[in-house]
Amino acid sequence: MPRRQRRIPSPPAAVPADARLLALDLEGWAGRHVAHAGHDLALLGKVVSLRLADEGATLQAKVKDSGPHPYTVAIHAIDDGYAASCTCPWEEGPVCKHAVAAVEALRFPRPDVAHAVGVRAKPRRAGRLARGQGRIVTQAPVQAGTLLAAPGEWTLTRDERISLARDEEVKQRRQRAKKERARITRLPMKGGPPRFRVASAGKSPYTVTLRGKEPALASCTCPDWAKSELDSCKHIERVRTWFQRQPKRVTWSFASLWWKPRSWEAVAPDPLAELRFDAPAAVDRVPLHRYFDGDGWLRAVPREVDPASWLAEVEAAARAAATAASVPFDVDGAVAERLAEAALAKEAADRLRAGARDGELWNALIPSIGFQLHPYQVDGVEFLATRGRAFLADDMGLGKTLQAIVGAILLRRSVSAEKALVVCPASLKHQWQQEIERACGEKALVLEGGRQIRARALRRWKSGFLVLNYELVLRDLDFVKGSKPDLVILDEAQRIKNWDTKTAKAIKQLTSPWAFILTGTPLENRLTELHSIVESLHPRALGPRWRLLPAHAVPGPNGRIAAYEDLDTLRAKLSGFFLRRERREVLDQLPPRTDNTFWTEMTAAQWRPYRRHARTVAALLSQNRPLTAPEVRTLLQALTSMRILCNAWAQYAWEFAEPHLKRGPVEGDLRWLHSPKLEEFVHVLEDLLESTPGKVVVFSQWERLLRLAVYAASPLFERRGERAEVFHGGLDARGRQRILEAFREDPTLRVMFSTDSGGLGLNLQDSASVVVNLEVPWNPAVLEQRIGRVHRLGQRESVQVLHFVTRGAIEERVRQVVENKRALFDGLLVDDADRVELDDATQSTFVERMRTLMGN
Repeated sequence: MPRRQRRIPSPPAAVPADARLLALDLEGWAGRHVAHAGHDLALLGKVVSLRLADEGATLQAKVKDSGPHPYTVAIHAIDDGYAASCTCPWEEGPVCKHAVAAVEALRFPRPDVAHAVGVRAKPRRAGRLARGQGRIVTQAPVQAGTLLAAPGEWTLTRDERISLARDEEVKQRRQRAKKERARITRLPMKGGPPRFRVASAGKSPYTVTLRGKEPALASCTCPDWAKSELDSCKHIERVRTWFQRQPKRVTWSFASLWWKPRSWEAVAPDPLAELRFDAPAAVDRVPLHRYFDGDGWLRAVPREVDPASWLAEVEAAARAAATAASVPFDVDGAVAERLAEAALAKEAADRLRAGARDGELWNALIPSIGFQLHPYQVDGVEFLATRGRAFLADDMGLGKTLQAIVGAILLRRSVSAEKALVVCPASLKHQWQQEIERACGEKALVLEGGRQIRARALRRWKSGFLVLNYELVLRDLDFVKGSKPDLVILDEAQRIKNWDTKTAKAIKQLTSPWAFILTGTPLENRLTELHSIVESLHPRALGPRWRLLPAHAVPGPNGRIAAYEDLDTLRAKLSGFFLRRERREVLDQLPPRTDNTFWTEMTAAQWRPYRRHARTVAALLSQNRPLTAPEVRTLLQALTSMRILCNAWAQYAWEFAEPHLKRGPVEGDLRWLHSPKLEEFVHVLEDLLESTPGKVVVFSQWERLLRLAVYAASPLFERRGERAEVFHGGLDARGRQRILEAFREDPTLRVMFSTDSGGLGLNLQDSASVVVNLEVPWNPAVLEQRIGRVHRLGQRESVQVLHFVTRGAIEERVRQVVENKRALFDGLLVDDADRVELDDATQSTFVERMRTLMGN
């Protein structure tokens, strides 16, 4: 008797949208402000589901906003108008922006995303219909996504952005596989999956394993496959292409217990949860349900069971199931590696707990250190000592160095971390040495001298602290790696924020069981900077680099970044090893700070070349096309010249000014400088020195401007019997130390002029109380670094911060941009907002940002 076929029900009929919903005047219904806000929500793909009911007259939707959960919206077209409801707390008007977003998404359904980005050439998309011409929306929920704001303008949803980025990454790996054409050797196989040795010229070979015809069943021993979460790498793509051309003698009839990286959206990766079991249909999986879920992933290890015992039981059960089906059984070598890592992690966690506060180790150490820890510092020390690999991002001036030193000593006693390697800027090496000696009476080794001397010092280093700068890590990488430190401390870790630099790549080759990351500016401008720093601590904590921006950066209709979203997810991923306290949180332990701005003008001598460069900038920015590399360089040179002219004509015409500087200043003879800013600075400085007993630090990014400032103020110093020094990055360690000691101890040395590079990491809270900024830096982090040199823990006086800004020129506009660029930093690391809206200047490209900056 023929088998009866099951009848497949036909899909429900489509419901046409009611014409009243399509013709609704949104501005008249909701008001102009609310209508525009709703339009933006729909444009950014925040309508996560849409359904028509009641013959198309009722619209139901879910709309996501800044919170973690979407709001539920219902809109009804009735005889005398419209009725709307929403679960949001809106109370100010007849309708909220979420209802407007739902109607907008109904009117303009999203086009096919593959078609939108040009993946498909055919079939062509039909033209856009006019409003009210019978859009059809199915009863089933539709994914929110692209809203047509105008023909050819749309934005993509988060999932679409990630999907497209993933496709592009895989495509790049395929192209590299074709280009490099690595040599492939098939390894001997005894009933298990085929394995291949892939060797590229001058690089270590890797092993690729194929467990079936599907790409997702392949694995590789290279780091890219382990971190990218793409199920692919250039070695796998090379092997798959090569294997397809070879004679096939593989039946794919074997069972495999192996490790495969998964995507972790909201939590830290768990390597044991990435073990999986794959086998042909002949293998009975019922006995394995206790160990593996329906998709083949290993279930969580029971709390009362040791991971090694659990995995041994899992392997035995999987092997028995394969044997019962007469199927070969294969265990990937990575399984044992993950088990060993889990065992080490458990052992380390047990040992790290010994460093917690009020424990035996804590009570033996803390009373003996040479500092009094504040309550927040106690929390920081415990955080570092009990995590072992931790990121301390306290605001500048809150004592990160001290907390790291005490945490390192606790690690030495709890987990035998005898060798602590400190990597910091060159200007901070001796400061670290002094802080270590003050904290524990221990003499730290500072790595200096010629290459052979440095190599010998690294070979002889057996315990304690060793301090070196970032540049030496790059030069002596083999020697530093060979020293095998137990703990690596990266100070001012923003030095590795650009992942593609030689310094960042060298630092990330320093492997150690324990690591501390220290920086007050973990994120300056881009999310990728934070990812690069975190990658040196926990390579997979924030997911693969390629997925970071598609997952969190929301593009506007013109391709520019309109907002950052799901920042709470990033905070959740960071929470296990990241700690940041702002100065405002411990303000009761810090003195007050006052800021004052002095606005100055420019002379005719400054304006003439300034306007010439401004015309160059305007001509370049008026180009309705992307600028070439030489044009961008010309643009940058012109902008820099304009900024310099805001300071002084003499700084711009340096060939003319330098001979005058050698002849020495004459009282009141400052007109040739053509610098109202420096003239005002001298007047203000005179008042400061007269009324303030403390000392003054003057900052500028340009050493030439500092030399002009010293020249202008020299008669004042001579008249008062006082002096000044210039602190810059060109000084050697001995010269820097001499100036710092004199600034702290010599009462006649009242003013220190410092460049940004020279002043990085300085601690001047015990000697200065006034900070002067001769110009506004582009980066807000640089501005806060300057102020943080003086306004930090240990400062006992009220701090004055003075800013000199040229009015009506580029410097005034730069000041506005500096404030805008803090939006992303504050949203991710300070505020609890899930979404940060950015203004036009921040979201535009460089050239567009310059257009916004320059205005008319």
